[in-house]
This record gives sequence, C-alpha cells and structure tokens, in this order.
Amino acid sequence: MTVKVISKSSKKTGNTGEKIARFLRPGSLVLLDGDLGAGKTVFVKGLCRGLGVSENVTSPTFALINIYKGVFPGSSEKAEIVHCDAYRLSSLEDLYDAGFFDFGEDAVLICEWAGNVMKEPPMGSISVNIVRRDDISKNYREIYISAEGEEGELIEKAFH
Repeated sequence: MTVKVISKSSKKTGNTGEKIARFLRPGSLVLLDGDLGAGKTVFVKGLCRGLGVSENVTSPTFALINIYKGVFPGSSEKAEIVHCDAYRLSSLEDLYDAGFFDFGEDAVLICEWAGNVMKEPPMGSISVNIVRRDDISKNYREIYISAEGEEGELIEKAFH
C-alpha cells in the first residue's frame, strides 16, 4: 500500500509526519529517503511532535543518532525515539555498528537515508520517500508513504 501526499510547504510536510505518528507504537521502524533538502528532517520533526517530543529535533548528520523522549499518542506510555542519519553509512552492518538497533523493541526507530544501508525495507516498516518538485514550485513535495499489512491499512485510512 502506497499513499501519495502533496505538500506545498514545510508546515504540511511536518504535519504529514505528525499524522503518521498516531499509528506508531513500540518497535515501529520508519525509513526515509529523498534528495538533500527534500524535507526528511522536517518530516521527522513532525513525527516527533506527534509523539510528544518537546525538545528541539535536529538532523543527526554528524552525531549519527539522536535520542528523544516522548509519549505514544492516546496513552501515557513513554516513547523513546531513536533518530539516525545514514547519509555517511554504506551498509546495514554500519547501521548495526552505530548501535541503531540496540534500543530494543520498545523504541521507535527512524532512519533518514535508509536507502544507503537497506536494499529492501523490512516487513512491518513504514517507508517514506520525499521527492522535491522544483520544476513545479520551490516548496512542492510529493511524499510517498508505503507500508504493508496492518501498518499499510492504518496509513490508508489516515489519508483517505
């Protein structure tokens, strides 16, 4: 299941991430791809806002991994959000070596530049590809959100 969302502003891109956050739970894996400046981190900021993160969310390009504390929507259950930037990585082994998967099944894992390290998204993950359409407008983005199974059904309901 793939849903296409048109965004004409960074606010809409962030709000799309926030909408997806409603369906995240412990163990969720969100994989993002898109060119430089496409809006991946803006999308993640929305995801984190939707998970109740109050601190400033930034791209972990040089730190590799940032960790945030939040709350799962509709509950008081605490959420640990692990945000990785795989831009400088080249394999899944690099992602493991960075400690991305060490946080267990209780965390929400978010990986920007996932295509650098994964050939295929794992079952149960949510894939987000953000495409800049500067030929239409400087702020025009096409956001493709893909998931299978239960996650796919939830995303389809959210956007239709």
